[in-house]
Amino acid sequence: MSKDFRGVTIDRRIDLRGKSIVRYEKHGRRFEMLVNPEPAWLYLQGDEVEIDDIFEVYDVYENISRGSKATKDDLEAVFENMTDREIAVRILEEGKLQLTADQRNEILKEKREEIVDFIHIHCINPRENAPIPKDRIEKAILDLGVNISYKEEAKNQALEIIDLLKPIMPIRLESVKLAVKIPPSFTGPLRGYIISSGNVMQEEWLTDGSLAVLIQIPSGTQADFLDQLTSRTKGKAQVKVLERLSE
Repeated sequence: MSKDFRGVTIDRRIDLRGKSIVRYEKHGRRFEMLVNPEPAWLYLQGDEVEIDDIFEVYDVYENISRGSKATKDDLEAVFENMTDREIAVRILEEGKLQLTADQRNEILKEKREEIVDFIHIHCINPRENAPIPKDRIEKAILDLGVNISYKEEAKNQALEIIDLLKPIMPIRLESVKLAVKIPPSFTGPLRGYIISSGNVMQEEWLTDGSLAVLIQIPSGTQADFLDQLTSRTKGKAQVKVLERLSE
């Protein structure tokens, strides 16, 4: 036995670093299991998560901090003939997930990064007609003290936050419509990339084997998109900006 995890006495075999405890009480008995905090949290929010991503092992404890495992009699009294996985799911769904403040902040940070990525990709600085740096977006969100929700989709939150950012920084939600023509020798490697880059509105194979595409992409990705086409076709791709669309 040793002192670890903020001074609590635990069994050396139990590694709590980066883990959380889910606790379930029934019929005067307590059961605890170790979980990976983020997939456990996402599962409880209704996301599709593999149970094996939540539980690395299916050991059930009466008290994890003491390294005391639940007895077979207690498990049978509460869970009867359930399998190890079924017991784990019951404990997770009906128990209480013990997240530390640091773990909550880490999950929140990842959600904020998703929101920042969305804004960076879909918005521009209309004064400079250029993407807005991610660090500037994140600083503005933090300065505003915007409350980020664990549960709500990043896109929905980003759209609301864009409206909050407008009074304090030049920002516009915008997409751009491009006409792209790829020479025959480059169509194979590039077609998949082009299709995955935005909303393909029209696609046509020309008589010389060239590929002509009408595509709408987020304005924030335009520079990278053009760089990719230029480098991968050795400057032979033809691109014309047809329209800029404010959303």
